[in-house]
Amino acid sequence: MNVPDDLVELGRIGEPYGLKGWVNVVASSDEPDVLLKSKQWWISRLANTEGTAASRVSKPKPEDLVFESFRVLQSKPHADRVVAHLEGIEQRELAAQFKGRRVYVSRARFPAPAEGEYYWVDLVACQVVNQEDKTLGTVAQVVDHGAHPILVVKGSSEQEILIPFVAAYVLNVDIQARQIKVDWQEDY
Repeated sequence: MNVPDDLVELGRIGEPYGLKGWVNVVASSDEPDVLLKSKQWWISRLANTEGTAASRVSKPKPEDLVFESFRVLQSKPHADRVVAHLEGIEQRELAAQFKGRRVYVSRARFPAPAEGEYYWVDLVACQVVNQEDKTLGTVAQVVDHGAHPILVVKGSSEQEILIPFVAAYVLNVDIQARQIKVDWQEDY
């Protein structure tokens, strides 16, 4: 099976859950809806090993990973995690071998967001312009600081601009044009 080129990391597998091969997944987001709704997960492992303690902590390079596809038979929220039963994993011992691996879903399989809502992955690499049409940079990442998400924008000088992703500052998001218009100045 060909690995999709639009995989998005959504979590990391922890300890097994129960005795029948279920896995515990620490979701990358507080809202693991995509993880719960997806019926196909891609699980990574290092190409030459099953994973080392270092690879479980630091993020490995994409070229060092091999992806395996698993059909999700069942998944559900459990406390602050997602637990899931994957096809072919029927014993706790098998589930334990997945500890530390990362879970991905194809972006094409994400449900359509509601009007005015966006997946953070879609905001990354968007050009950010202010009301005077001055380009401030591109979104390098979106981070959550509790009260609201923050756009981390990299300008031409590699200086980071942090812009709260709230209606007071974000005037328009055009995913098709890959542009975000903001009420923000370079010197803020």
